[in-house]
Amino acid sequence: MTPEDAASFERTLELGKEISADLADHDVLGRWMAHHISDLITRAETAPEADVDDMRRETVAAILALWKHRSALPMDNPPLDAFEPVFSALKRLSEPQDPWGFYQMFPPGHEPSQDDTAAVPLLRNALAVEDAVRRVVREIVVFAAREAADKEAKWLQLSGHLEDDDQRSARDAVLELASTLARYTGDADAEPVAEDGYSKLITILLRAETQLAEVRRVLEMHLSKTSPEGESDALE
Repeated sequence: MTPEDAASFERTLELGKEISADLADHDVLGRWMAHHISDLITRAETAPEADVDDMRRETVAAILALWKHRSALPMDNPPLDAFEPVFSALKRLSEPQDPWGFYQMFPPGHEPSQDDTAAVPLLRNALAVEDAVRRVVREIVVFAAREAADKEAKWLQLSGHLEDDDQRSARDAVLELASTLARYTGDADAEPVAEDGYSKLITILLRAETQLAEVRRVLEMHLSKTSPEGESDALE
């Protein structure tokens, strides 16, 4: 066994020990699986030289099989499970968003045209609000992804030597999706996972508030033209 193989084996054992520890007190199946993995690890660490290679292969295969099916393990919080809802949200938000596409208020092919939005200021304001809300949602979801990465840091570290899979590559995926989102929202310098991300999110929220304030201004202007004097005070 090369030094690299030995190091990989030791890291896989550590992964197996952690899975076993999390399984141990869950239920009957969890206790059995924990005992089985613990037994294999002990035998792999104490096997005579003539049997050590076969025992190590059997142990590693069992641990990797558990890892591959980690989402179905009898655990309260299976490894990397926190990423699943985040990736679902990021996948939707990373898709190209045509005007009026975020809320899908109009049937495909029947969205208001540029002439329509130019003629009706409220439509233009509604489109601006939709864009602002999409930016806010995007940033909040990316923050949720970062929090998931922090929550799953133990499993990300323990499995770092294994071949890539979608969940364990979460940080790279978040950055890639964030870059995609930036292209489709016109925010080419977006770095939603930077340390100053909270300040950036506040700035985006303020922009959304500005758009909402503009919609209110337009509505008040319409009311002042079409309603009896003083009725517009209802918006105050």
